[in-house]
Amino acid sequence: MKRIAMSISLAVILLATLSGPHLWAQKIKFQDLGHYPHGTWAEPWGINKSGVVVGMGDIASGYTRPIGVPLYGPLAGKWFDLGTLGGDRTDYVMCMDIADTGMIVGHSAITGNEIIHAFLWNPGTRKVDIGKLADIGYAGYEFSIAWGTNRSGTLIVGWSSMGIDSASPDGPTADSLPVVWTPKMVWVSGLWEMKWQIHVLDTTGVDGFSYWTALYANDRGQILGIAFAADGSMIGVVWNPVLGGKGWKIQRLPNAQEYSGVYPTNINNKGEIVGDVIGIDPLTGNWTAEFPAYWKPTDRSGLNFSVSILPTLGGDLSGIGDGEGINDVGDIVGGSTDANGNYYATAWSTRGEHFTPKLLPTPVQSGSWSWASKVNSYGVVAGSYGNENVPENAAAWTLR
Repeated sequence: MKRIAMSISLAVILLATLSGPHLWAQKIKFQDLGHYPHGTWAEPWGINKSGVVVGMGDIASGYTRPIGVPLYGPLAGKWFDLGTLGGDRTDYVMCMDIADTGMIVGHSAITGNEIIHAFLWNPGTRKVDIGKLADIGYAGYEFSIAWGTNRSGTLIVGWSSMGIDSASPDGPTADSLPVVWTPKMVWVSGLWEMKWQIHVLDTTGVDGFSYWTALYANDRGQILGIAFAADGSMIGVVWNPVLGGKGWKIQRLPNAQEYSGVYPTNINNKGEIVGDVIGIDPLTGNWTAEFPAYWKPTDRSGLNFSVSILPTLGGDLSGIGDGEGINDVGDIVGGSTDANGNYYATAWSTRGEHFTPKLLPTPVQSGSWSWASKVNSYGVVAGSYGNENVPENAAAWTLR
């Protein structure tokens, strides 16, 4: 998984020293969501228009669970645990995304604790194992992960593989394939039931990559994904729906300047994409630079893009940064380093020319860090923060 903030050396800063874009942060409302009762940490990965935040965190037993918390309504602040598919693990167990319908997608261990399956949860149908590629004849493809869904909850995307390799990018073995699940009504015992069918996304014409993941989808049917090669190189791709419902056609996202790697993370309903551009040493495969980036469609087809590198809190091409979420009104969130090397949750906007970074504030203590994962179209942001006294707490910010 992409765990950014914990690997960065962080230092003390004082609110009195904040200047420039940091002063804007005083207008932003911060909410400490804590973690699941009797747990020690929580990390959000999704938020919907109703303000329900979902992600992962530990419970009293020490195992990681797919958890969430509503920000509003009668259950505001009350954490829920969706449980597992029968197994218990401390990794690869989480809610990854939530649709505006309330449908939650993620993955957890099945009975036996080793094999991971994708699941969905609906208020009406509860948690359902949505299967893996072995179900449709791909022998050995017993593992699956759901990474994301679209706002309307009509597509679920992720990967299916023969196993999990902790040393490989984002976990799967080198034979992982990008997948999409689509709903279909079937007649079962005198009743119509919704069933989800898994499909492999076509990668024809994109050769040399073997670690594939579909990440997120929008309501136009576009699917965002990444692929890694054995030498560490990576590309970002978009699958565009083919007219007549005949599947999806793949295209690569453009690179930016000298940054050979592309790591997209989120796509909105306008087809705008946010993510990272990565500098990669061609000899070692190691990352040498990482900056947040924004891909904007340049015509009505949505097949051509311009790409902009977003400045960090420390300035243009300073430190490192990550773009993680984008909503339909142009808010972008993620994280970046300031001039002192501290990594903090950051917001940008597409509604200006310069993408001025804005600090999302948290309690300032020794060892402070923060990170923003997603933003809904009302400008409510989900993320997390920590310091020397807090390993990792869920957090929310209101931009407006």
